[in-house]
Amino acid sequence: MSFVESRKNIFWIPLIIAIVSLSVFALAVVFHWMGEAVGVGSGFCEAGHVGLIKQPINTISNIGFVIVGLIIAWSQAKGSYSENKNLFTSGKFFAIFFASLAVLIGPGSMAMHATSTIVGGFFDLLSMYLIASFIFAYALTRFFQWKSIGFTVMFLIAMSIQLYTFTLTYEMPFIGPVGRLSFGVFLILTAIIELYSYFTRKVQKKVFFGLATIFVMCTASFIWDISKTGHPWCDPNSLIQGHGFWHLLTALAIYLLYRFYVSENIISDNLR
Repeated sequence: MSFVESRKNIFWIPLIIAIVSLSVFALAVVFHWMGEAVGVGSGFCEAGHVGLIKQPINTISNIGFVIVGLIIAWSQAKGSYSENKNLFTSGKFFAIFFASLAVLIGPGSMAMHATSTIVGGFFDLLSMYLIASFIFAYALTRFFQWKSIGFTVMFLIAMSIQLYTFTLTYEMPFIGPVGRLSFGVFLILTAIIELYSYFTRKVQKKVFFGLATIFVMCTASFIWDISKTGHPWCDPNSLIQGHGFWHLLTALAIYLLYRFYVSENIISDNLR
């Protein structure tokens, strides 16, 4: 079996996850499985509609995550960047995991914007927690050269902390629910670890993609803030929604982060 043939499931697993999760999302919307619309997500400007999809633009724009996840999976299934030796290119676990999480952000965020339900809001934050936990645990794993078990333990710890913050009821100024703050904290911690790692570990990598990821995320966060309900860039009835751009830019940031990961070139017994 060739190297490329042995990696085909890197694409098929995220593709199946995309089909299943989007199908479940569609059925949940049609049959109201997520409960009654109570205005969750109304702070993201777009006017609520009386049909099945409460915020169409904010919902549809999440397809960017699914597309990016499948692009990442397809790229790794073909053996792209295999000339670089890192955890993505030398095995399957991290490539499949990361691509699948990118895919799941799409229907997770769609759940909130389409239904305005409490359950939908939970799935929105859950998808964010999953990706934040991955990049945090992956940064530590590469820095300390842990095996997969170390990554798994740190991933579960990060998820547990963020899920705990979801249960807290108070809100932070300018941010909203404290659960969103924990997501941002893990992103910042990851950036610090990656920056420290760059200067202390002599690993070949294309730092441009790391800096581009940070720049795009900062731009997306700025748009996220000024386009909220009542803020300068909010037009509830417009087809151009700033929060939709937040989704698309965040999806782009995930792809740029992937390019940063696969640009690494390190020979280590811990590549597994």
